[in-house]
Amino acid sequence: MTSIAETAYLILSKHPLCDTCLGRQFARISTGFTNRERGHALKLVLLMEAIAMGDGERLATLAVNGGMEAAAAELQKLGVERPHPMPCSVCGGRLSEEIFRMVAERIVGDMAGYEYRTFLVGAWVPAKVRDLEDSIRSTFSISTAEDFKNDVTREIGKLIASATGAAVDHISPDLTIIVDIFAGDYTIIANPVFIGGRYLKHSRSIPQSIWHCRRCWGKGCSQCGYTGREYPTSVSEIIGIPVAELFQAHDFKFHAAGREDVDALVEGGGRPFVLELKRPRKRFLDLAKAEELVNMRSGGLVTVRGLRYTTRKEMRELKLTSHMTVKTYAVSAEFEKELDLARLAEVESILRDVIVEQWTPLRVLKRRGDKLRRKMVYEVKATPTGPKTVIFTIRCQGGLYVKELITGDAGRTKPNIADILLNNPVKIELTVTNVETLQ
Repeated sequence: MTSIAETAYLILSKHPLCDTCLGRQFARISTGFTNRERGHALKLVLLMEAIAMGDGERLATLAVNGGMEAAAAELQKLGVERPHPMPCSVCGGRLSEEIFRMVAERIVGDMAGYEYRTFLVGAWVPAKVRDLEDSIRSTFSISTAEDFKNDVTREIGKLIASATGAAVDHISPDLTIIVDIFAGDYTIIANPVFIGGRYLKHSRSIPQSIWHCRRCWGKGCSQCGYTGREYPTSVSEIIGIPVAELFQAHDFKFHAAGREDVDALVEGGGRPFVLELKRPRKRFLDLAKAEELVNMRSGGLVTVRGLRYTTRKEMRELKLTSHMTVKTYAVSAEFEKELDLARLAEVESILRDVIVEQWTPLRVLKRRGDKLRRKMVYEVKATPTGPKTVIFTIRCQGGLYVKELITGDAGRTKPNIADILLNNPVKIELTVTNVETLQ
């Protein structure tokens, strides 16, 4: 069995390696040492053996491919001209304490522009470096090595932690720093801040998200006044823009538990949402101030409540489970003919704990695939407010098209209220009054 030292010599006989890049090939053999210390120790053992044997060839290998000044000095004693060391074939000498310190100091200086408590260092490694190390490990059957990037991330990470007092977080760091040690460059990425809450929408003329012009699809035309939009603003912008400004975020993304029609209100308990702030420079602000700012600047169109810091996990759960929420609507409806009170009672009876089958509504068929949805209606209460008018309180599964539950949508929704009443609606106004999310 070939010894570790002998394996190290065989590698050096083929490849010039610095202490760190040699030691990294044996990183998993012992703990408590840096790769630089491992590599240096192996070279010292090889040097002592070469001196003891008077092996000039080995001394030359250690001097040239190992970069050992002591080996070059021993060769001079033997009357051999002092050789010039070769640069490390893997890192080219970039894994040096001086370069680590220089890069770390620049990173720490730029990190001052961000709020953070935790960070994580990553490293970009050229393909040719990975290929060379893979070749070395394959040729010499090495199974004790670690990844090149570990040396970069570990050493620079220690320097940053020492200088800033921030902690390394491998799961959800505030800042991620990607280092290119070969170019001496880096990128600081402020990871998103997630803010949860509920919103109320008090206008029947704003969409939840930006709605591009149907004619030009956002390019700008005479029909949209060259704005590229159907509506001048949206719930997502009314909430997202001021909060993004407050956190000095590069951008934002708005995630909600479902969506309401443009002409529907959201009142009562409001609709849950998560605001994802991208690349923020601030991340530890008082959310009561953010809530106050949104509500002040919304002009009465939108109100936010209960803002709190949350996680990417909750954001994903919100999106994945939106179809499983339970929603309550107050629907004001006017019908063609006077209402039959007996048939209104039938509506309450028939539409209790029933599955409603809906094909994609005709009004959205141009932008959504035609498919059958089966949604639960838990309860409908009908409160007449006039000979032809009624307020329905509808409690149903998320994703149900409530307008079509009332109109029937030319037979595409069954059962439906229009069929039960034998009466067609001429006006419908929806208000979302509660959204119950999964706990």
